[in-house]
Amino acid sequence: MDDTGKILDRRQLFKDLFVFVGDKVADYASKRIDRVMPKGDYLRPPGAVEETEFLSLCTRCDECIKVCPAKAIKRYHGLMDMAIGTPVIVPKENPCVLCNGLLCVTACKEGALKPVDQVDKVKMGIARINESRCLAWGGQDCQLCYIKCPLQEDAIFLEDGKPVINEDKCVGCGVCEYACQTINNTCAIKVAVKR
Repeated sequence: MDDTGKILDRRQLFKDLFVFVGDKVADYASKRIDRVMPKGDYLRPPGAVEETEFLSLCTRCDECIKVCPAKAIKRYHGLMDMAIGTPVIVPKENPCVLCNGLLCVTACKEGALKPVDQVDKVKMGIARINESRCLAWGGQDCQLCYIKCPLQEDAIFLEDGKPVINEDKCVGCGVCEYACQTINNTCAIKVAVKR
């Protein structure tokens, strides 16, 4: 093999090595970003703006937490992401009761929570029923989620004695999820974040 062939092989080796190292660095960086950037599955208080904007506006002042009459808003205690310290609602612990005046929104001076004209216009998430876990769908007499819903007949209604969620009207407050888990060992309702 002459010197030209060695130079070409060496160049190819360095190119391949550079591509390999670059791919590994990019892979590591994307995994690191996944750990640091929030997954977006946080149920935010009423009036929350889009997640990226919310994270840039929220100062973690806790004012919305302090004024919540239901103690539904809590600080997020994650492991390693940008959402740590921001306000979240965990329905199975305490749902949002859509209090009169939405006090959390008026307490937010930074604009992370925007005013909402009417409580039925709040869009935190959407409740979903797992019919295989639902007592009513299993033939038992249970209507607790329906009875407790603050937007009864709009967000949730009964069809042959079984609860049905109207996804267009559900605001994602979590009252139904909280109610279901108090009587059902395998909670049949889960609020999914709507983003």
